[in-house]
Amino acid sequence: MEEEKEKQVTREEAVAWYKDQIELATLRADLAEQQARAVRYESERLQHVVMIANIKTAGNEIMRNEEEDDEDDQPETKS
Repeated sequence: MEEEKEKQVTREEAVAWYKDQIELATLRADLAEQQARAVRYESERLQHVVMIANIKTAGNEIMRNEEEDDEDDQPETKS
């Protein structure tokens, strides 16, 4: 049987590994920041959609009230 020799990690390999880990951590932090920004923008977008819906609903209500007032102003016709 052959004896397995433990591979000695060279200084260059260790430095390269740590640099890779630092790069990964930086990318993960950047991704988390981008995701947080996307969630914030989506929240603002949804708030604006709700505002628009409320404005349209209020506008429709005003239009309905004006139509009802116009109908009330019409003289009654006898049939």
